[in-house]
Amino acid sequence: MTTWDAVRADLVVRGLPVRRFGSYAGMGHYPGWWWAATMGDLVGYESLLERDRLMLADFDQDVVAVASQPFGLAGRDGDVVRRHVPDYLLQRRDGSVEVVDVKPGHLVDKPEVAEVLGWTGRVLAERGWRYSVWSGTDSRRLTNVRFLAQGRRAHLVDPGATIQLHRHGAVDRSLGESLRAASRATDYTAHALRAAMVGLLWHQAWEIDLDEPLSSATRIDRVREVSRG
Repeated sequence: MTTWDAVRADLVVRGLPVRRFGSYAGMGHYPGWWWAATMGDLVGYESLLERDRLMLADFDQDVVAVASQPFGLAGRDGDVVRRHVPDYLLQRRDGSVEVVDVKPGHLVDKPEVAEVLGWTGRVLAERGWRYSVWSGTDSRRLTNVRFLAQGRRAHLVDPGATIQLHRHGAVDRSLGESLRAASRATDYTAHALRAAMVGLLWHQAWEIDLDEPLSSATRIDRVREVSRG
């Protein structure tokens, strides 16, 4: 236990969740663990909606650390003593901090929920930390990012295939065209090149429109350098 002004985000992201992710037969939600490339470790979630928000945080290149159930808040809100454990803390590349609560849309406007979320936002604002409540996003984007998440484990992708494929990616070239060009120019198998493609897309060395269905005809919007390490 500590005071609010003594809390440090860099220490919070190294700690353990402040509560367990329990599971039992017949429970109404699905807790689990997501292997986060951002952390190189497992990060917990308490529902599939939380898993989706965690996945998007892991995909976000500006997020450098993420903690689940990062801390518990307790304090007075007028005449009421409130307690709340937010769902995630995100530490960003620019040093800023965002705390996220994940709530289904039909719960957000319930008075008892809205009061706790409003109090949490005011407390976090005292530290200059951003606070957001997330209830979901476009289903096509989620479907695409779930597919690309296969590429988040860089150690399972051949680095040579990644480098060779990256050479054949260009703005406005389709994914299929890039794969075919790399296949003609190298000895890497189609399987190795497809795995490399998913890795490039997950790590956003190739950027595409994630709000449209993903296919071999999807065009590359931007190309970034890829690590050769």
